Amino acid sequence: MKIRHIPSKIKIAVLIVSSLFGIYAMLGFYLLPMLVKSKLPTLIQQETGRKASVAKVRFDPFSLKLSLQGFELQQPDGQLFSGFEDFFLDINALQSISQKALVIDDMWLRKPVVRIAKHQDGTFNFKDLIKDKNEAKQGGGKIFPVNIVKLSIAEGKLDWEDAHFKNPEKETVYPININIENFTTQADNPANFDLTLELNSGGKLDWQGTIDVNSLSSSGHIKLDDVKLSRIRALAFQDFVQLDLQGYELFEADYKAAYKDNKVNVSVNQGKFALHDFQASATQDKALVKMIKLSVQGIGFNLENHELTIESVSANDADFKAWLNVEGVVNYEFLLPVAKTEESPVEPTEPTSWNININNIALNNCGLTFEDQTLKKPVTMTAKPINFKLTNFNNKPGASLPFQLSVGFNQKGLIKLDGNAVIQPLSAQIAVDVKDIALENFQAYVDKFARLDVIDGALAVGGKVLVAKSAQDTLGVKFTGNAQVTNFLTRDQLKNKDLVKWESLALSGIDVDLSTNQYSAETLLINKPYVRVVIKKDKTVNFVDIIVAEKSAEKNKQETGSVKTAKNTQTEAQQPKFKLGKLQVVDGSSDFSDFSLILPFAAPIKSLDGGASDISSERKSTVKVDLKGNAYDLAPVDIKGEISPYLGDYDVKLNFTGMPMPLISPYMVQFAGYKVESGKMSLELNYKVVDKVLTASNNILIDRFELGEKVENPNAVSLPLELAVALMKDSDGKIRMNVPITGSLEDPKFSISNIVVDALVNAISKVITSPFRALASLIGSEEDLSTISFPAGNAELNQQQINKLDDLAKALKERPVLKLEIKGASFQEQDWPEISDDALYDQLKRMKAAEINKQGGKKTRPEYVVISDQDYRRLMEQLFVEKFPLMVEKPLLGKLRLIGSKADTDTDEFYAVAKQKLSAIIAPEQQRLKTLAAERAQAIARYIVQKGGIANDRVFILDTVIDPKREGSEIASLLSLKAD
Repeated sequence: MKIRHIPSKIKIAVLIVSSLFGIYAMLGFYLLPMLVKSKLPTLIQQETGRKASVAKVRFDPFSLKLSLQGFELQQPDGQLFSGFEDFFLDINALQSISQKALVIDDMWLRKPVVRIAKHQDGTFNFKDLIKDKNEAKQGGGKIFPVNIVKLSIAEGKLDWEDAHFKNPEKETVYPININIENFTTQADNPANFDLTLELNSGGKLDWQGTIDVNSLSSSGHIKLDDVKLSRIRALAFQDFVQLDLQGYELFEADYKAAYKDNKVNVSVNQGKFALHDFQASATQDKALVKMIKLSVQGIGFNLENHELTIESVSANDADFKAWLNVEGVVNYEFLLPVAKTEESPVEPTEPTSWNININNIALNNCGLTFEDQTLKKPVTMTAKPINFKLTNFNNKPGASLPFQLSVGFNQKGLIKLDGNAVIQPLSAQIAVDVKDIALENFQAYVDKFARLDVIDGALAVGGKVLVAKSAQDTLGVKFTGNAQVTNFLTRDQLKNKDLVKWESLALSGIDVDLSTNQYSAETLLINKPYVRVVIKKDKTVNFVDIIVAEKSAEKNKQETGSVKTAKNTQTEAQQPKFKLGKLQVVDGSSDFSDFSLILPFAAPIKSLDGGASDISSERKSTVKVDLKGNAYDLAPVDIKGEISPYLGDYDVKLNFTGMPMPLISPYMVQFAGYKVESGKMSLELNYKVVDKVLTASNNILIDRFELGEKVENPNAVSLPLELAVALMKDSDGKIRMNVPITGSLEDPKFSISNIVVDALVNAISKVITSPFRALASLIGSEEDLSTISFPAGNAELNQQQINKLDDLAKALKERPVLKLEIKGASFQEQDWPEISDDALYDQLKRMKAAEINKQGGKKTRPEYVVISDQDYRRLMEQLFVEKFPLMVEKPLLGKLRLIGSKADTDTDEFYAVAKQKLSAIIAPEQQRLKTLAAERAQAIARYIVQKGGIANDRVFILDTVIDPKREGSEIASLLSLKAD
């Protein structure tokens, strides 16, 4: 019986097992998928508040393989948030038990889709899915042990939307493929993975390597290729980068990354970075930067050791465009981050020190175009090609960085820098070589302050620049070398004529120290300089019109005041110090014009050689000047002297030899109202200023000077220049003058030109007012030759006067252009008493003529009557008795006699008294006095002509004069001089 029951027990066990197996299979194959399909969306909605759905669920309870199909998770607005087409999971139960971990042989996801959106307020569409931090901490603990033999995601898709930008952006990443092998969360056993993805807009990521979740580390190779910069900017940096970016980039590197002890360490080896066809534009049609290729090779990076090494950085054919807008802002300024005001102070952190090494940095055939729009006429400058090379860059203190820079400037110019630099402490030694910088390209800047066209000119600079940062953290810059400007030419925009030019201007031995404000040079050599100076009708100089006045007078006043204040506060040590050993001019020239004169004047100066030395900012410095040249190609000019510009002391000598005077006629017309017909002038001028007091001598020599025609000029000096010229000329036809001048420069009315004019007028006036003194000085005489004296009532010359006439004749022979004018004079009080006897005698002759005519016969005129001695006595007695009857008596038998005297007609006493009394009552006769004056003039003229040898046509007798004004009581006739 027992034997029979054994099969029954087995059957029962098999039945039970079969039943359980059937139930398990039913639960696994049918019930569990049904429950998951129906309950999973509900659970998800309970946890997330979002609707979810699953199209199909499959589960193999025996192989533990799970498959989900058609899963979707919606957003609150009903849009798809995430989903996938297929999900497969193959769990190895036996391995899970043996390894005490969840072991998955295969896990894959097909065509997953995730939609991530960033709203205008900056929040994401998954914000509601993020648990609170405190809630998330409650589930903290160890990582659940999981081992996945193979994990893959195929044809994944990520839709990205960003609405918080001004211009909302979308991007799709598809396909996303991930393959991971031997993934585990247990031991330090890294898993191999392979990730590739592509951007719908272009670009691909290829990432291969290992990952260790337990140690939080990863290593491998990453490559990002053909990523468009426009999409990077639009998706990530739209608010920060205001430029339109074009081009694509490549990044490739081997890396290692780990998180340990709350520190992240990342290292990169053999990295490469490249930008191709790069372009950055402020607008669609104006590119700021164009670059064919930027390449960074051999990138090495270690975050833990703070090291960055790069084998090479190179940029080829880069083209930059920059401009300064009308507000004075550089176009790149808007790219700089705006500093934000911090609400609370932040504790400063110690800066991290990095070691940076770059073996080679190179820019090849790059260019820069700069436009200055602040100018009335915007100017554009180009720098191309720009070639730069820097080797062995290292930011370690004291590391030397050798570099070379070559820049082509505005097509013709070239700038070269070759040197070594040290970053810390900052220093540099640079060889500078600048050639052919065309100055005409800077015309727009000249227009701001001068109406002047820069037609030509080239700048060259060569030397060394030393840069060093001192212990006091001040930057010192020094330059030694030479500079030159060649073929410089400027033209006046108003007259379209050359203004300033030179063939070459060379400054050699330059030594500049900006930190100490010291500037020096050995020599400034100017070859063939030229300047055009014009004095206009209003007496202003042409340079006044050329300068552009930009500011109002009030603004100038305010600025002047501020400048003065600044100067007052500036210490002597801060003031610039300069020194120039020698200034040399070779073959200089100038055109000088003066249109302020009645007759316009022009004077060319050529062959100017020489210069100055010892030019310095030293307060006690003395500048030595030595210049030679010539005016009109005829008259040598020599200038020598010493000038102390800061003390205000001068000692300068100017010599002009053989200046053709007709060429300076305009100045003669302005001064005296005469042109110059002929003559040459030589000047020896010596001007000294000591303690602001001027002492000057002006030695003038004029040869063969002849005045020309008279020109109406109401401002000319009123002087008889013909006479002055004739008097000042010596026998050789030369005029010598010494005109000293003095004056105080501190006198507000002081004017050198006025002083010189006054001195000349005084010198000439002195000659004119004392012409005979000037004439006498020619023959060494001190006699006053302007008067000839006579005895009273007489016209005869005594020996003394004859001697004076001899001297006068001698002097007149040396001045052949002079004419002598004689004005005979008589003086009634002195001359009439002497000539009244003649009047009495004529009266007696008239009495005799009357007697003759009374007797009848031929009538006789008194002047033809001859009186005998007997008649003279008889007529004298008759007239005396008639006029003075009370003075005579006549006895009956005697002769007439004077009352009270025994003198009678037989004595001479009687006739002497009678003559004296009768002469006294005769009224002075003007005609008789005039005749005496005329006789005196004739006597002088006769002697000068006959004895002195002066031509008769040079001697003139003027109308006589009676009782002229005189000093003293000398009876003299007046002489004067005249020159035609």
